[in-house]
Amino acid sequence: MAAFVAVSAALAPAAQAAPRYEATITRTTFGVPHVEAEDFGGLGFGAAYAQAQDNICLMADGYVSASGQRSRYFGPDGATVIGLVPAKNIDSDLYYATMQDIAALRAGFAKTSKDSRALIEGWVAGYNRFLRDNRDKLPAGCAGQPWVREITRDDVLRSLNGFTMLAGSAMAAAKIAEAAPPAAEAATAAAKPVAAAPQFADDIRESMKLGSNGWAFGGDATMNGKGLVVGNPHFPWYGPNRFYQIHLTIPGKFDVAGAAITNQPYVGIGFNRDVAWTHTVDTAAHMTLFKLTLDPADPTAYIVDGKRVPMERREVAVAMKDGAPVVRTLFQSRYGPILSMPGTDYAWTRQTAYALADANKGNVRSGEGYLAMARARNVGDIHAALIRYLHAPFLNTLAADRKGDALYADISPAANVSAERFAACGTMSPPTPGFLQRLYVLDGGRSACDWEKTPGTPVPGLLPASKMAAIYRRDYVQNSNDSYRWANIEAPIAELGPMMGPDFLLLPSMRTRSGLQEIRGVLQSGKFDIDVGIRTMLGNKNFAGNLVMPAVLKLCERPEAPKPACAALAKWDGKAELDSRGAMLFAIFWSKIERRANLWADAFDRNDVVGTPRTLAIDGAAGAALLADLAFAADTLTKMGIALDAPLGEVQFAERGDERIPISGSPAGVLNYTAALPVKGGFGVVHGASYVQSVSFDDKGPVAKAILTYSQSTDPASPHYADQTREFSKLALHPYPFSKEEIAAQAIGGPVTIRQ
Repeated sequence: MAAFVAVSAALAPAAQAAPRYEATITRTTFGVPHVEAEDFGGLGFGAAYAQAQDNICLMADGYVSASGQRSRYFGPDGATVIGLVPAKNIDSDLYYATMQDIAALRAGFAKTSKDSRALIEGWVAGYNRFLRDNRDKLPAGCAGQPWVREITRDDVLRSLNGFTMLAGSAMAAAKIAEAAPPAAEAATAAAKPVAAAPQFADDIRESMKLGSNGWAFGGDATMNGKGLVVGNPHFPWYGPNRFYQIHLTIPGKFDVAGAAITNQPYVGIGFNRDVAWTHTVDTAAHMTLFKLTLDPADPTAYIVDGKRVPMERREVAVAMKDGAPVVRTLFQSRYGPILSMPGTDYAWTRQTAYALADANKGNVRSGEGYLAMARARNVGDIHAALIRYLHAPFLNTLAADRKGDALYADISPAANVSAERFAACGTMSPPTPGFLQRLYVLDGGRSACDWEKTPGTPVPGLLPASKMAAIYRRDYVQNSNDSYRWANIEAPIAELGPMMGPDFLLLPSMRTRSGLQEIRGVLQSGKFDIDVGIRTMLGNKNFAGNLVMPAVLKLCERPEAPKPACAALAKWDGKAELDSRGAMLFAIFWSKIERRANLWADAFDRNDVVGTPRTLAIDGAAGAALLADLAFAADTLTKMGIALDAPLGEVQFAERGDERIPISGSPAGVLNYTAALPVKGGFGVVHGASYVQSVSFDDKGPVAKAILTYSQSTDPASPHYADQTREFSKLALHPYPFSKEEIAAQAIGGPVTIRQ
């Protein structure tokens, strides 16, 4: 804590007369900042300063991306991520230049409330104040770098809007950045349907591994009769989409704790005195494609209602680290940017092109909506905020309050296309891969196929909340990224329009089935409290493994079976605990087979969501293919020098400098989802449980336990670089202090007051 003491001393001069911004930061166990101010400007000021203390290099890097300047500082071919998708720096720069309309963002910001504007203005001031105070002592990762600069309000608006498009256009960023009209010599060449044509859909599915588990329990399901929220969003452990624990207070007016996404000044998942909430990624259509019929004489013009419409051309000059700027021409349609994937059905040819419409383009309502949620006194207020602002960009919301009411809602910015309009205008429908993977393609040649405009939405063309999913319960609601229908299988939600998700009746994920099984199991014999919620959510039972292992072991009786792999799985405990032997072998095996067609011998029965399908298809060629995949999994580990029955904790870990911290969990049908990539000697965790919270209430206020799995700071020199990660290795959540008394009891170092 020496660093914080030094900061306190540096910021201790006598107060200036009537400072514009002032905030006090008190750190508690694991470095969690509790920011107190007298107004929202001060709150943003302190929040930015606190986050910069822990993550200035990460924050600065994010602002470089949002401003489209990665090539200028890091070169055009360097690697980055856009949302969750790997990309080259130049593609990132071009994408942000295409999608960020700063004039529109400013206009949207001007329409937000005084409090929301003050929070962001304060954030800018706090970030810049940190740089002025610490320019000569930045972390090694960015010390002396020209890209660590003071920011403006525009930087924040770009960053906020960029995050909202994470589940939309960001997934196609490189396809937008690289789109170019066909060359003249290809005038007669039309794209042919080829094996790679569904790849765009597959890319989207893969990038949507930003899953989550969220449960909210009403008073009928809890020991104390009050609400309980258990949240476990699955997000990246590295990069710009990390969470950050923070508590924001204006005495007597505003009090909310939880976690914020990097470079965001508000709590996105959390709790106040009366209500708690979490989010999961939803299934709604936050973007659609429009298929354009082009002018035969000009592939940069398209036909709408029989009339020729020229595409908008925009020359973008991208500054380079070395050499002259690279100039590209980007093309926009009335629907949005043109994208292209040469060699597939989505290529830009002389006949057709595809435009992408994003429901979150220009969305700067998130701050307004989250301030309203932070002020909520019950789940009805949460619901009202979602309806009014349509701000939660790609998310389901699960909430519970001290009165014992629970809410599930998928109310988010989505395309307003009715079933009737989609039937008349959609160019894909089940069972085509594009539709099943949330690719909705509309006819761009008819204005009658535009997104419908319903009065009352904050932006024309958005699906109104009245056509979206919401349910109140006194027992439970849950979601693990599947259809809204399964929020409570005792009371399934009736089918809504197609834009609420194409997988309404599709097979739920193993996590959904596992969660429902665990919830039912607890409620059959008892009720939930904070600790039961944690143990259940972070239970490392492998639902998929326990479902298929009897059939796999039956296959292992065949003479051609890979006997060492079979022996390892025969001794596996069916879990993903640190001491589970064979868990990694099964994880690799399952990753090979989980999306295979005809994997199951029995069909999914929507009246038995948990129990079906349950029988692995092992006869004939299907069984031979499974054995080949098991051999592949074994060979993968053997080539890495890893024993097939190695304990999971020895081969799956978080790397923190020279330290390897064992991490449990698995991507293979485990609620405690953990994704890891091969590194020397094992698998390094890159994605999974992030900000985990379990929150209920007593007569005094919220009672919460939480953990930030990858820890608060990205600075290796910080005491909070790996401390929570070590605790997560033990699946140990810590009390999240909320009251003044709780904060004082957990305080580390004295309060720090900053002002200007």
